[in-house]
Amino acid sequence: MQSLKQFYQLIAPYWLRPREWFSWLLLLTLTGLTLGVVWISVQYNNWSREFYDALTDYFQHTSVTRLAFSYAGYTALFVLFVISTNWLKKLLIIRWRQKMALRFHASWLRRHNHYRLSFNAEPDNPDQRIAEDIQLLIEQSLKLFLSLLKNTTGLFSFIFILWQLSGTLSLTIAGHAFPVHGYLVWVALGYATVNSVLAHRIGRPLHQLNMDKQKAEADYRAGMLRIRDNTEQIAFYGGERTELRRMHHHFSAIARNWQQLMSREFRLDTFTTSYFRLSLMIPIFAVLPLYIAKKISLGGVMQARAAFGYVLDAFGWFIDSYRQIVAWSATVERLWKFEQSLIELPVKVKYSRLPNKLQCHNLVAHHSHGTPLFKPINLRLHDGDSIAITGASGCGKTTLLRTLSGLWPYSSGTWNLPDGKSLFVPQKPYLPYDFLTQVLIYPGLSDVRDEQIKTCMAQVGLHHLCPQLGERKLWSKVLSGGEQQRLSFARILLNQPKLICLDESTSHLEDTTALKLIGLVRSALPKSIIIVVSHQTSIIESFTMQYNIELHRLDCSQNGVERPQ
Repeated sequence: MQSLKQFYQLIAPYWLRPREWFSWLLLLTLTGLTLGVVWISVQYNNWSREFYDALTDYFQHTSVTRLAFSYAGYTALFVLFVISTNWLKKLLIIRWRQKMALRFHASWLRRHNHYRLSFNAEPDNPDQRIAEDIQLLIEQSLKLFLSLLKNTTGLFSFIFILWQLSGTLSLTIAGHAFPVHGYLVWVALGYATVNSVLAHRIGRPLHQLNMDKQKAEADYRAGMLRIRDNTEQIAFYGGERTELRRMHHHFSAIARNWQQLMSREFRLDTFTTSYFRLSLMIPIFAVLPLYIAKKISLGGVMQARAAFGYVLDAFGWFIDSYRQIVAWSATVERLWKFEQSLIELPVKVKYSRLPNKLQCHNLVAHHSHGTPLFKPINLRLHDGDSIAITGASGCGKTTLLRTLSGLWPYSSGTWNLPDGKSLFVPQKPYLPYDFLTQVLIYPGLSDVRDEQIKTCMAQVGLHHLCPQLGERKLWSKVLSGGEQQRLSFARILLNQPKLICLDESTSHLEDTTALKLIGLVRSALPKSIIIVVSHQTSIIESFTMQYNIELHRLDCSQNGVERPQ
């Protein structure tokens, strides 16, 4: 029941939207086609009785041609229904997956959630949960739903046939006769019920084993991706043997889980295989008393055998689908926990904006457990002001910038940012796999001409890259650290932000180049407010305004610069 509740919470945002009427139409069509397959199965069952009775009678009263044509007609309908079901199911899967993936994309990336997940117990491999678990959830859910619908409908269709064929069987116990109506139905029900209970007891551990399997596989793949993303650093350190041990460790978890799954599935397979093999003969022996008593013909025996099989399949659906149900419930739990982790993130810090002014009043950033990082900050900056943030390592300079940008959720006091665009430039810029033009205008400008881009590239010393503007590469592997930081300054010139926060953004550049680039930004954007965090003495000394951040444990002293309003 818990899995069903979690499943409903996952799918409700999609299926309860009025605009998804077409998806409901697809689902209803799939339901109708599945019911059509059951109807054809009933016709096959009736045809089987007629055929074997005619066979016993040497076809004296029945035409072979008519039987052949009726069977061909049922087969044509069956094929049409099955291929239509498969095609429409795929169409529904991709529509459902697209909308659900977009919802998770938005939840993951909205309000810096992808970053803030690290503040709590971050779920393992969010990328795998979005990329694979959503697809597994949808495919498994549709498969289970349609099979349950088919078996349930088949149960009610064939149980009526089986009840009629069973008649009444008289059992004598201690000298008393007890009539049993529809005894074949009770035989099927009892056999399937007992075996369903046993299957659950044998296969129950598979739920956790399947969750562990998905995690182990994702950890293994993520480890290899980290090697690919940091290949140069690993090569410089000569860390291949260490990474090899780490890969062996990840794969050992997969192997252990695989062996546990093999052991548990071996027991379940032994049981289910025995169950299904015995179920082929049980209806024959169950209907034998009726045949010996000449209450049923050979055609009736074959019809009863087929009907008994359908009813037994319906009653035994749980056994047949147990492994799929366990895998489905594990997928539901992983995806639900991921969604809950996004919902339960710390409340995003809110700040307001003021015209042409940045202001902080008693601003303090805290550790997640509540301890302040530094003494309260009071700061007031106006258009064109630039300031260097100084302080001992670990005092919270970068955390201050995170707080101003709204990334850091643990803070007190108030602050306001200037109207307009803000750009926070980290030490190592993000360079997506894309065309160089798109990398330069990241996070996205639509009205920038190529001439502007080339001019800015020349200004920051990247003119040699102009011929490669139309090339798509993994630029973080192509460009040196200094080139990447020059590119960050080209982004500043193109985006023209009102507030510019530079966090060690010139650490890979020599002092003269760094000073030149900062001077370029000052002259190109004279009304922008610039905040710089740097360990380069020449950079700090070039700023007439400086603010020294003090650790909380230090005595508070009057410091910094505060501009009058």
